[in-house]
Amino acid sequence: MDQLALLTPVLTLIIWTFIIFLIMAFGRVSFMNNPQDAAESKDYKDNLPAWVNRTADNYNHLFEQPTLFYAVVIYIFLMGNSDLTHLVLAWGYVLFRAIHSVYQLTHNKVKWRATIFGIGGAFLLIMIAREAISLLTS
Repeated sequence: MDQLALLTPVLTLIIWTFIIFLIMAFGRVSFMNNPQDAAESKDYKDNLPAWVNRTADNYNHLFEQPTLFYAVVIYIFLMGNSDLTHLVLAWGYVLFRAIHSVYQLTHNKVKWRATIFGIGGAFLLIMIAREAISLLTS
């Protein structure tokens, strides 16, 4: 398998994060009368529609757990451990992060959002576990 293939899901998640940023920025700019309103988020957050705030929350979430994803993929790549299983797991993680984003921006029922989050996290956990086992058994 081409080692570089594992970096494609990383780039995809980076692009997805930027798309969420653009949606958030559009929402904030559309509903602010004065750019100075954004000086303190607590000053304007209550005046924005719920979808704009949910988008901002999701944007923040894309800088939390995905940092582990980026780190583990870089580790796998540097160790030369890229394989089809890791590639499928990486794409599964990215897919469920995107599903999580869309769900949070539209429905945002915590029970289902947590389930989606958990499934995505399972993909990541399996990647980490595979690398830990590989390290411990080498």
